Amino acid sequence: MTDSPLISIILPVHNGRKYLELAISSCLNQTYENLELIIVDDGSTDDSILIAEEFKSKDSRISIIKNKENLTLPVSLNIGHKNAKGNFITWTSDDNIFQKDAIKKLYLTLVKKNVDIVYSDYLIIDDEGELVRHARLKDIEYLLFYGVIGACFLYKKEVYERNIGYNEKLFLVEDYDFWLRALKHSSYFRLENPVYYFYRYHPNSLTIRMEKDKELKQQCVQNLRNLYSNLFIDPSIRDKDAFIEIIINRHLEGPNVDIKMLESKYFFKDLHIVSSNFVGFSYRKVRRILITDVVETILKNKKFHKVSVLVALHRAGKSELLRLPIDRYFALFKKCIF
Repeated sequence: MTDSPLISIILPVHNGRKYLELAISSCLNQTYENLELIIVDDGSTDDSILIAEEFKSKDSRISIIKNKENLTLPVSLNIGHKNAKGNFITWTSDDNIFQKDAIKKLYLTLVKKNVDIVYSDYLIIDDEGELVRHARLKDIEYLLFYGVIGACFLYKKEVYERNIGYNEKLFLVEDYDFWLRALKHSSYFRLENPVYYFYRYHPNSLTIRMEKDKELKQQCVQNLRNLYSNLFIDPSIRDKDAFIEIIINRHLEGPNVDIKMLESKYFFKDLHIVSSNFVGFSYRKVRRILITDVVETILKNKKFHKVSVLVALHRAGKSELLRLPIDRYFALFKKCIF
């Protein structure tokens, strides 16, 4: 690409020798060639550093930073970013793979749409590289409840600078925290359907380890609570603690688990306040999402088949209920009244 700007790819690695060669190769084999690869070895005790150095001896676009001890992912990300020379940045993991057109397509989309951050769907593969499923991401309004940005993204360096980096105290949720804070000052664009990235699920991946390790999961939940506490600092929020608990419950358990937001006197008012602090975030759309999910929860769960629940639903989401298909509304009415 003529006069293409430098793009920095940051690759933190900790004892990742098994897949590291594939990860590095996928970065270097991009059709977008004006890039630098910054490998941050986070205190590996295997031969990850030797693999990285072998690649560096053959490609001058690689630089290597070696941490003397394991400092965790958010620290390594900050180290990599502070050494990045590109005006556009992405990062990847030692067990994942970029498709060869990934950087080029992400960059061209970011420029064409004139946004700060672009993200796309990705493919999930297993330990052996076999396709598991297509991870289809959601619109930005879902970001308040889930980590919808996923693993394939590109952003302007200013996003990192405005965020003042990754929060090093929020290990396990550092990326989710980064995206949420960026929502206060940066614009997003979701590429629908294209997949430029392979995300690997395997026994040693952090995602799988968190599912099995109770202490790790507890740390994740606590850091998630700290994340939301740091994010929702607007003094106009009337019931911050209740608002956070409802958001966390939805984040951890999924959309159709409870209807506490209907019981809260201030939830939607607080949501409106929070939404006004975000860029490109539609309060009407996220409210519609939530009310639709609540309707599904009521229909599926007998314990919510009560007149009082229907009244609370009307009070919270009258305009959204008017958008329901007539047969859907009558099904809801019938279950709650009879």
